[in-house]
Amino acid sequence: MKFSHYTEQLSGLAQYASMTEIPQNPYDVSVRLAKRLTSYSDRIKLTAQQQTTYDQAVKLADEHGPCCCHCWRWTAFEGQAKYLITRRQFDANQIAHTWDLEDGCGGA
Repeated sequence: MKFSHYTEQLSGLAQYASMTEIPQNPYDVSVRLAKRLTSYSDRIKLTAQQQTTYDQAVKLADEHGPCCCHCWRWTAFEGQAKYLITRRQFDANQIAHTWDLEDGCGGA
């Protein structure tokens, strides 16, 4: 892990402290939160316009998706994005930025 990248992530995630759907630490995602976000992946259906927002976020994100591989984090943060798009009207840039802050792959 690149420590300077990690401190930037923590600082960036702090701005979302009031949103329980966004972890405050990319390396400390509770099982409870992961299960809730994962459930959103299946339960929340996006409209065509919302899907376009999601697809744009995938292109913008550093990892070209919610994570670098299709692991539990991918599914959880896919669900998170669906929630944020449908319930909080996040745009593609906001989703991609959030995913980049949550990146648990260690930085450069």
